[in-house]
Amino acid sequence: MKHVIELPSSDELKKVITLEGRRLPSFPQAALKLLEMVGDEDVSVKDVARVIESDPGIAAKVLEMVNAAGFGLSRKISTLTEAVVFLGIDPIRKLCIGMTVFQGLFATSNSRTFDRIHFWRHSLSVAVLAMELAKKLELPNPEEAYVAGLLHDVGKIFLDLQGHKDYGEFLHDIGSFQKTIVDLERETLGLGHDDVGAYFCSLWGLPDSIILPVKYHHRSFPAESLPTDQALLISIVALSNFICWTQGVGSFENETVCPPVLAPEIERLVDLDKIDVIARIKAMNREMERISEFYRFVFPTPGEIQESMLWMSFNLSRVNTRLAHRDVTHGAHDHRQASENASLHDVGFAFGKSLSQAGTAREVMDIVMFHIGSIFEPMHWAILLKDPKGEDVIFSAVEGLNKERLQGLRVPRGKGLSGYLAERDMPLISLDIFHDTHLAGRMGLYVDFEPLSCMGTLLKINQQFFGVVELVNKMSGLPYTPEELKILESITEQASMAIERLSYQQSLRKMATTDSLTGLKNRCSLERMLSNRELMLRQYGHDLSIMIIDIDKFKRINEEKGRKAADELLKKVAGILRSTFRKSDNVFRYEGDKFIALLPGTDSQAADQARSRMLTSYDALKREMGVTLSIFVHTVKPSHAKGLITFLEERLVQDKAVLECAPDASVAVELQPVLEQETEQRPEKRKIYRKKVRLDGVLEHPSAKSYGNILVEEIALTEIGFRVTTGPLNVKPGDFLEVSFRLDDTLHSLIERRVIVRSVQGEQVDAEFYNPPPYAKDLGFYLLA
Repeated sequence: MKHVIELPSSDELKKVITLEGRRLPSFPQAALKLLEMVGDEDVSVKDVARVIESDPGIAAKVLEMVNAAGFGLSRKISTLTEAVVFLGIDPIRKLCIGMTVFQGLFATSNSRTFDRIHFWRHSLSVAVLAMELAKKLELPNPEEAYVAGLLHDVGKIFLDLQGHKDYGEFLHDIGSFQKTIVDLERETLGLGHDDVGAYFCSLWGLPDSIILPVKYHHRSFPAESLPTDQALLISIVALSNFICWTQGVGSFENETVCPPVLAPEIERLVDLDKIDVIARIKAMNREMERISEFYRFVFPTPGEIQESMLWMSFNLSRVNTRLAHRDVTHGAHDHRQASENASLHDVGFAFGKSLSQAGTAREVMDIVMFHIGSIFEPMHWAILLKDPKGEDVIFSAVEGLNKERLQGLRVPRGKGLSGYLAERDMPLISLDIFHDTHLAGRMGLYVDFEPLSCMGTLLKINQQFFGVVELVNKMSGLPYTPEELKILESITEQASMAIERLSYQQSLRKMATTDSLTGLKNRCSLERMLSNRELMLRQYGHDLSIMIIDIDKFKRINEEKGRKAADELLKKVAGILRSTFRKSDNVFRYEGDKFIALLPGTDSQAADQARSRMLTSYDALKREMGVTLSIFVHTVKPSHAKGLITFLEERLVQDKAVLECAPDASVAVELQPVLEQETEQRPEKRKIYRKKVRLDGVLEHPSAKSYGNILVEEIALTEIGFRVTTGPLNVKPGDFLEVSFRLDDTLHSLIERRVIVRSVQGEQVDAEFYNPPPYAKDLGFYLLA
């Protein structure tokens, strides 16, 4: 029975891509003719050579390859017929199909984000591995597997070239989601690359044996209605795509989102024990090393591939652990929450990728808190950090019922749940707090609910304790399990490594831009600022004065009183500079005994006044040290500030003295102040922007087992205000509810959230989202519209 391939219509395609225009590539004629020869036992060397000759670029490449020094030929081969004889019909046909497809379809790109070389490397890897598997499984025409693997993702080319939405931006944004790429394509773009690719393969007149793997490599397929060889070919391409992904050879850089989906038919059709996957991967690697020389791109080394496989396997195993042991709760929201927030990749892929992209300690904390809420669904969870000035720990990030009361609260050493964790110096789990004598008297902080079960872990770097993660009670009412404690340990271990990475980056940044002796900004920082015209105009306005401060006869102090006295003098001068100038002024230690101050909005008269203030402030130190200052003032326009670098180099004599660097503080000492500083620097994020709306929705009260309708009247990224129109009115502060509603945007986006009730006035309910995602795309765009 012949299977009818269901393809999207041209009208459906037109909603996603532009079908008209010269930019749409056609399938290369040379490749099409070579493809027709696949499986033809009567094809001759001359037939293949004649097709290759029709494409001068490919012909020249073939002759160049066969005459390469690596083949060790005693004479130069000048005809394609000889080249085909020497290389063999099947290898040269496979190579030429690949080369013509690359030049005709894959070489050009519409987006910088969608790297075609990276994409081509993935396509070739899938093609080579598919052919290796096809040979092992004795498929009649293994070259068909090669071509199908080569074209399996061809739909992405059309989405990139002619898509109505920018495909590069789409790839850039998908790290925020936990769905497969093809599902996100369907939701965001309108069609998946599998359907788009199958459509064009059919339009080109390619055989069904190629079209079917292109269409079904991401989904279940009707194996019963297909010939066995065809069903096996689909399985081979899908499996090859998955294996390449596990090695870090995805279709675009940093592809660590949800893995390709393997249809259930694949396990039934492909005997993994029979094919010896490891041997096939090794054969693929050898072939790709040869191919990489031909295409002149770098393929991952065996060591890099092994490392990628290790991390992918590690992440997958951790995901499976959570899948096997995670408590299952009942109710309509549990299914929604599992699909949106607690998917299989929260622990491994989304969590790991989010941490790798975090740029600040606060971002790390937000990511950790979100994933803890998604995975364990606690009623209270928090991160407490060690106070750098004492032994207390501070509630630095809190979510759940105790959020407002506990945020910023200090817990003395040895007190509370966190104190017990620190004293034990090991993870903690309590299945029944009431009967746990060790926790008696320690749970008084949690007044909004009765503590039943808890668990916690320590944050450490190099065995140095700097914080605690604690969870109390689960939404389901069930106790925490030892398996969940292992997952929490893994999360905190990764969080600690992310924080350590950021602390090293911060130290390097500090070393690069800060003078270690005085704590002022250094010469590099000054030159970077002066080189950025837009930054200068934005920061300094229309008037800018530069003040050069030079300590007279500084070298004599160094020679007569020693290095330590000279360093103390520099630090005292730096202290006077800090106290004298305004907060808007920037002060730098340029080199040696020379300091520079940039004074925004300061004309020459105001600069002279600043000079007088500086000299007055220095009088006391002048009498103490017997050293005077020379101060030079120069006023310029910020638009000419780049020329100040040349001006400074010409005016100042460089001091070659090198001063000793001070050691950096530990993470435990630095983290809490850094976190407080980052929080202060993001005031806009702390503001709640609420939008007036009128959106119909539904409400579920899980504990009361009741349902109702609501009218959403105010909405924000983290809060919601609604009126109960029909249904339960027995809602009170502290209740957990499930709400869902559709936005009145063009996509009618569905928003489903668990909320914590904050206040109730008659039918009016004001609530806060339970564990809102760090980035809610649909809701975010809606609020900005």
